[in-house]
Amino acid sequence: MVSSKKYLAFMLCIGLIMALVPATAAAAATKTISVTIDGKKQSYSASPRVVNGRTLVPYRAIAEALGGTVSYDAKSQKATIKKSGATIELTQGSKKAYINGSAVSLDAGPMNSNGNVLVPLRFVGESLGVWVTWNGTSSTAVLETKRTFKHRLGSAELNHVPKRVVVLFNGGVDISVLLKVKPVGAVESYIQQPFYEYIRPSLIGTKTLGDETQPNVEAIAALKPDVIIGTIERHEKIYPQLSKIAPTIIMDDLSAWQENLQVISKVYNKEEAASAFMADWDAQVADFKKKLPASIKGSAISIIRVNPNGTARAYNAGFAYKIFKELGFSTPKAQLATGQEFIAVNSQEQVSLLDGDYIFDFTTDWDGDGAVLQHQKTWTSSALWKNLKGVKNNHYYKVNSVTWNLSGGALAAKLMLDDLYFHFGLE
Repeated sequence: MVSSKKYLAFMLCIGLIMALVPATAAAAATKTISVTIDGKKQSYSASPRVVNGRTLVPYRAIAEALGGTVSYDAKSQKATIKKSGATIELTQGSKKAYINGSAVSLDAGPMNSNGNVLVPLRFVGESLGVWVTWNGTSSTAVLETKRTFKHRLGSAELNHVPKRVVVLFNGGVDISVLLKVKPVGAVESYIQQPFYEYIRPSLIGTKTLGDETQPNVEAIAALKPDVIIGTIERHEKIYPQLSKIAPTIIMDDLSAWQENLQVISKVYNKEEAASAFMADWDAQVADFKKKLPASIKGSAISIIRVNPNGTARAYNAGFAYKIFKELGFSTPKAQLATGQEFIAVNSQEQVSLLDGDYIFDFTTDWDGDGAVLQHQKTWTSSALWKNLKGVKNNHYYKVNSVTWNLSGGALAAKLMLDDLYFHFGLE
């Protein structure tokens, strides 16, 4: 009798949830799909399907297969799912679900199919802590309860989508903001502390963990993270300490923002958002190349900065360099001839190493006292400087040091590309 009452209560729950949307499975154009959990194909009484471009799957059956429980409270008209400390709620008349009290908007309303509730596939991942991807070739919703990330220093195994994330490089902080994941801890920015102004509003409440080159290991441990994300350039020496605190994933290249976005999106279960960003990026790159006049295509780009000690540097590597290469620009021959990625220019007599068809200068006022800007003025007021081709052609530009150099993330890349539209007169 008790079991019958529980079953009846759950069926009432399903009916009430259906009030969220007027459509039914029978009335919608659907496409049958399958579901796998850790490679094992699942069988459900209600078939998963794609409706209006959204993949819908049977929520209760998946939750129970993953160790969750489902209950219904008649007084509040609320269905509650509990799993691994998380509480998920769906209520009659509401188009929002709640995960541990925080509202989550569904990208499609729940749908009834033979007494079973179907919910958007993405919500399954968000609410149950599993990685979810869609295999369009086989029409399969792929659910994973663990993922292993191999890198040059080892590997990291995660048993659920991480909730407490620590990020130890500025590009990763930028990418986290793009993917709408707030780290519990992150390294502070090089300037504009605690975080760069363009991403600061999204990081309220994130604890700062010191400089990217020397993060505070004790502070990291105190946060009890689920995962730590760093880079081989910055954190190889402290990797043994970090990996004892939590699974630690090391990026191969600090400035390779596209590869870093791909890896981090897989950690966060945000591959769909990353793919959407990259599709937009690729379209904008194609548009830029199309609009760029033939007389400018392939121009030699010199990327430079003046240092606090009064010397200068040209870049044949790094974040901005990679973007210019993707856009089809070249490197000045004099810089290539050095065979160096970062070219030290120590005196005015070497100023020709800074020349190019276009010169972009992201000199950074590190100390905020303007001293380095005085050094920059000394360089740019000299007769030798004024004789550079890029300068004589009015192709010397001072640009944002944060988004062109210091950040190194996906959002910064987009802002840099926007700047290039302006500087090349393509807007």
